[in-house]
Amino acid sequence: MPAFGDPGDDDTDSWKLVAFIRHLSTLSDQEEMEMEHLNPKSPEEMQEQLEEDQFLNGGKASAPSQTPHMHH
Repeated sequence: MPAFGDPGDDDTDSWKLVAFIRHLSTLSDQEEMEMEHLNPKSPEEMQEQLEEDQFLNGGKASAPSQTPHMHH
């Protein structure tokens, strides 16, 4: 595969991404909640999640796990 970028570029960002991806499988509940807070769902995604939850619960609505934080 051909290389991209300048030959003098540092690979630090790429290795940070690798470390992050490897850490995803070991996320604590606190880390996952923090990530969800930093990347809230759109109204469309929230509606889709609600519909999925209702379907999986036999048509009954389940209480949302947390109040979404919408950033504008």
